[in-house]
Order: sequence, then structure tokens, then C-alpha cells
Amino acid sequence: MRRLATVGASVVLLALSAACGAQTAPGSAPPPQSQSELPSETPPADPSLPGEVPGGAKLVTKLDAAKLPEGYPRKVWTEGDGSRIGLTAQEGGCGRASVEITDQHSPDKLVLTLVETTPAAEMMCTMDMRYPAFTVALNAPLGERTVVLDYQQRKS
Repeated sequence: MRRLATVGASVVLLALSAACGAQTAPGSAPPPQSQSELPSETPPADPSLPGEVPGGAKLVTKLDAAKLPEGYPRKVWTEGDGSRIGLTAQEGGCGRASVEITDQHSPDKLVLTLVETTPAAEMMCTMDMRYPAFTVALNAPLGERTVVLDYQQRKS
């Protein structure tokens, strides 16, 4: 009987504490009911454009990123006179991103290959995503050429 009374008292205390926690101070708004109702100070970021473009850089508008995996960043910019090109890559866990200039001699296009290198041996890796920025020097300014982004996965 004593055990039943203890359980009953616990239930009453739990109900009272829940009711007290739900109260709001006079003149204040009630707490949001769901994540979708939480106020947002900044609009959601475009997932294809993580990171910041350096000051003075110009975003590349003639871009062919059809070979990139879905969700991969598609941010490319030029710096200075256009002979330096920067881009945002994606890596995660044990993977490491890099960029290679595949073809810069064409008058119509510049081809950059984004490479994700992962260890050949299986190992425990974190499950985080990182968006490193890379800058590469070109032989000549980009000008009106289209930037073509290619993608490869490699094992180290």
C-alpha cells in the first residue's frame, strides 16, 4: 500500500512540474510548438553554395557542373585578373578533397577535376561534412571560357 502511495505521489509531482514548466511569464509569447515555428535570424543557406567568396572575387557564371554528384557545392570564382580560380569542394569523414586542372588550353573551356581521396583500407571515420576552398593558378585569365567541373573518387 505504501508503494502505491509513493507511485501516486510521484505521478502527481510529475504532472505539476510539467504544468509549471509550460507556463509563460505575463506579457511573453508562448514557446514555439515545433522546430518549424522557431524564429530564423538568417534565411536558410543554399546548400550548393557553402562558405564565403573572398573579397574582390567574382563568381563564375559560365559553369558546367553536370558531372558533380547531387548536393555537391557548385561555387566557383575568379580572383584578380582572372588568372586565379577558386572553388569550394566537399569532403567528409576520412576523405580528402583536392582539385586538378585537367584542361586549360582550350579556347572555349577550362576543365577542373574535383577529386575525393579515401583510404584504401577500411577504418572508422567521422560522419562530418567539410567544404574546403581551393585556389589554383591558370596559365592565362579565364576570360569568357566555361568552367567545366569533373569529379573522381580515388583510393589512397
